[in-house]
Amino acid sequence: MSQENVEVVRGGWDAWLRGDISEALTYFDDDVVATRVAPMPDVTSYHGREGLLQILADWVEGFDDFQMSTEEFIDANDEQVVVRVHQRAVGVQSRAPIEADFWFVHTLRNRRGIRVDIYGSKSQALKAVGLEE
Repeated sequence: MSQENVEVVRGGWDAWLRGDISEALTYFDDDVVATRVAPMPDVTSYHGREGLLQILADWVEGFDDFQMSTEEFIDANDEQVVVRVHQRAVGVQSRAPIEADFWFVHTLRNRRGIRVDIYGSKSQALKAVGLEE
């Protein structure tokens, strides 16, 4: 079951990264909850598919040339998949380049995403899914 979840999450990310937002959203439950987890800035929960789109829109606000790529998928348990997402961008005002990895914990039920939590470190994400103490 957990490898199937990895494939579901990978399918959603593949659709997103090729720009097929409609298909990407089909991988998520209508009531999906998305959250940036402290110490990330603006720790807020977003609800539903529209909320998922909003958290991502808020995420890229203030950047130009924003690029994302999935670098690693970790089969955490029967319900969760951890994804390392690499991001590159340029600050709109500062013109400073940024490059960083973030860790998205996807929680699934019945092969659909019901929750996405975004962490700033691998250790924090792995602790959240019980893979690290």
